[in-house]
Amino acid sequence: MMTERDTHYNQRRAGARIDVAICTDRAAWNGFVGAAGGSLLQSWQWGEFRRRQGWRVLRLVALDGGDPCGAMQVLVRTVRPVGSFFYAAEGPVLPTAAWATDAAPLAPLLTAARRIGRAGGALTLRLDPLTSEPHAREVLRAQGLRRGDEDVQPPITAVVDLDAAEDVLLARLEKGARYLVRRAQRDGVVVRPGTGAQVPLFARMVAETGRRKGFGVRDEGYLHQLADMVQREDSGEFLIAEFEGAMVGGLLTGTFGARSMALYAASDDMGRKVNVQYALHWHALLRAKRWGCRVYDLRGIGASDDPADHWGGMTFFKQRFGTRREEHAGTWDDIYRPVAYRGFRLAQRARRTRPLRASRLLRRVPT
Repeated sequence: MMTERDTHYNQRRAGARIDVAICTDRAAWNGFVGAAGGSLLQSWQWGEFRRRQGWRVLRLVALDGGDPCGAMQVLVRTVRPVGSFFYAAEGPVLPTAAWATDAAPLAPLLTAARRIGRAGGALTLRLDPLTSEPHAREVLRAQGLRRGDEDVQPPITAVVDLDAAEDVLLARLEKGARYLVRRAQRDGVVVRPGTGAQVPLFARMVAETGRRKGFGVRDEGYLHQLADMVQREDSGEFLIAEFEGAMVGGLLTGTFGARSMALYAASDDMGRKVNVQYALHWHALLRAKRWGCRVYDLRGIGASDDPADHWGGMTFFKQRFGTRREEHAGTWDDIYRPVAYRGFRLAQRARRTRPLRASRLLRRVPT
C-alpha cells in the first residue's frame, strides 16, 4: 500500500507497533475497505466526489507490520467563524473481529487525526462506524469519545440478506409486499436505468417527498453529481420507474464491496398509486445480488415498531421486504476544542428551536 508515512503516529501493542500513514494508493485503499466491510462512504471514489463539492480529504491507514489493519477517510471543511470540522462518514473501517475485541487500530487512527486536527484548528472529529458489534460503543467511549446529540447516518437500518436464490428472496417478502411487487409488474410498471436527463424530475420528486415527510433533502445539483459518480465508477445505479410511458419514480443506489444501499428514493402521486417503490427496491436488490453483494440496505428505520413514531411508515414499508434490523454504533465526537464545541452545541440547539437566530452561523455547517 503506497503511503506517505508519518512515524510520529504510532502506538505500541503487545511488543508490536501500529503505524498510521496517509494512503495515496486508490486500489489498495478500496481493496482493504471493501474486504473489511466498509461502505461506499469510505471508498476512494466517495472522497473524490466530496472533494469536488469543496471538502478536503484525509485518508489514514493503520499498518501492523506493514499490513493494513484499519482505515479512516476523513472529510474536512472549514466554516467561518466556527473553524474546521472533521467527519469520517461510516468510518473508521476495522475488521469485525477487531471491533469485537480491543479495536487495536482505533487508538492510533484517532491519535493521528487528533494531531492533524488540533494543528489545523479543527473543532471536532465526528464519526459513525458501520459496525453492528455491540462492543463498539464501549470501545469508542473508552477512547474518550462523546455520543453525538444527533445521528448523521441512520443508526438503525433494514437490510436484506442476499444469501438465497431469487425465488427464496421473493418468498421472504411479507405477503402483501409480494403481492404489490407482482401487481406493479402486471400493471405495466417498467424499471430501467435512468440518465442525467431524468435527474431534474427525480430531484423534484425527492424534494416533494421531503416536504411531505419532514425530512431534509439534497438539491438537484448534488443528486446529479451523485448519479453521475455512481454510474461512472460502477458504484451504484440510478433507476427509474415508468408507467404508461411516463417516469413516476426513481431510486439511487450506492454499491461497494458486499453492500448495496438505497441512497435516495422518491415517486410522484401516480407512482404511489401503482406501487413503484416496491418494484424499484425489488429490482435493485436483485441487481445487487447479481453483482455479488451480500446485503441490500434500505437504510434508516425507527427504533421501535410504534406506528406513531416519525419513522413509523418508513419502518413498516422497509420491513415488508423480509429485512432484519441492523443497529450500528451511532454518531460519536472526538472533541478537539472543548469550549468551542460547547458553544457549537448551544448554537445547534438554538437552530432547532429558533432557526432564524442561528441560521447565519450554522447554515453551512457540514453534516
